[in-house]
Amino acid sequence: MNGLYLVFLSFLMVFIIVLIIVGIFFLINGIHNKLINLKIAGLGFISLCLGFIGNFLFNLHEGFQEIFVFICFTFTTVFTYLTYYKNQKKIGLFVIFLVICLGIIQLILIYASLLGVPHLYYLRISLDVPYTMITFDWMAWASYSSYRHLKNEDIQPWIKIRYLLIAIFSFIISFNNIPEFFQPIGTTWGDSSNPVSLAVFGATAILAVTFAFGFGLAWLMPSWLKNRLNKGYKTIIDKELTKQELLTLIEKQLKDRRNNK
Repeated sequence: MNGLYLVFLSFLMVFIIVLIIVGIFFLINGIHNKLINLKIAGLGFISLCLGFIGNFLFNLHEGFQEIFVFICFTFTTVFTYLTYYKNQKKIGLFVIFLVICLGIIQLILIYASLLGVPHLYYLRISLDVPYTMITFDWMAWASYSSYRHLKNEDIQPWIKIRYLLIAIFSFIISFNNIPEFFQPIGTTWGDSSNPVSLAVFGATAILAVTFAFGFGLAWLMPSWLKNRLNKGYKTIIDKELTKQELLTLIEKQLKDRRNNK
């Protein structure tokens, strides 16, 4: 059991390391290209990692971790809004407001549990499901919509695949808290002496590391893979779009799609 626990713990460590690297990548590119959405995404993912590090390495309570989860989820939602939906202010602000409300409820329930209020676990997890799904499924749907409308554009194929990868792995991570429904109440998350708790920890860790690899690959794609995906690609104007140009093109495609409905 202890060996399996270490494997799952290593998955979680990989998730944290990859997400920190992606967060730094976002932050640096956001500063370099003066893109506020990338800066926000970078800070969000780095904050999530700080929460996990504080909880697992320094044994700080779950409430500490949840504060940084709240920051990450809010910033991720703002990133999705600024990247894909800034011309749809009503739906964007509504989703952000909803995520913030669910996040505040999570914080209240966690700290209430820490203060000894009983029977809150399943209520918290039940509300955590829409909290997580709205955050990451919205990004998944926005990325998939962008992929669909970039498919026929004269853009290097690896860029199109990036948006497909973001969609797939954002959708996968949206189920990350479902295993927590099976966590035995009164046991520590990932308790290696409890098979059910260990299985819950393992399922969560596998989903997390899968997201980390897929999301990391989307944003930190190596040159050899880009070249492989671009094999056979020909264009009259061989150019690399800047991030601002690409975001502008995505925004235009989404706007055209809404106008055609």
